[in-house]
Amino acid sequence: MSRLALIPFLALLSAAAPPVAAQQAEPTFCTARINDRDVVMGYDKAEARLSDTYSRREQLATRIGRHDCPGYVVLRSLTPELTDEERLPFCLRFDKASESVMGYDLGARDAWGQCRNQTRAVCRRVNQTTAAAGALSGAAARRSVQGLQALPDASGAVILSGAGTAVSGALASLGGAAAVVAASPVLLTGAAVSVVAVGGTLYACRE
Repeated sequence: MSRLALIPFLALLSAAAPPVAAQQAEPTFCTARINDRDVVMGYDKAEARLSDTYSRREQLATRIGRHDCPGYVVLRSLTPELTDEERLPFCLRFDKASESVMGYDLGARDAWGQCRNQTRAVCRRVNQTTAAAGALSGAAARRSVQGLQALPDASGAVILSGAGTAVSGALASLGGAAAVVAASPVLLTGAAVSVVAVGGTLYACRE
């Protein structure tokens, strides 16, 4: 192919190639300390700027050179099965002594995504839960379980709180998959516990 013939060919390739801005952005890497271990994560800065969960304080910290991961990025990594809306009831449990995220709990978040009222409670996903979460959500709609409340936000979460034995008994009364969850060791104690149904998943939150 002659050089003159090659020029239109290269121009055609250039026109077919997507502009750089339209290509997927390179991730911004950050470090999060989780359970006393440094974990490297990546996130999209463009998405972060548009996110309601990425606070101005975190944006400013990023601009001045801090590369700690935004709170919503850490919470996403801990609850990959949920959407940002479904994560609304949860906050990061942060241990100041070790400067480490120790898990997630129920409650309002501060500007860093951490729990405003720090407790020793941690939420954990309970196995075999899709049908159980549906049963709990249905019970909330019917108001058939005492103490079960639906959160007034976009998460769609319902929460049952009380002594572990009482929560276990309420789940057992629903039968089926909920009754299976009722026998979970995390519930069979006298300690206070909250069971959260959100996004088709069930979580138990306790110390």
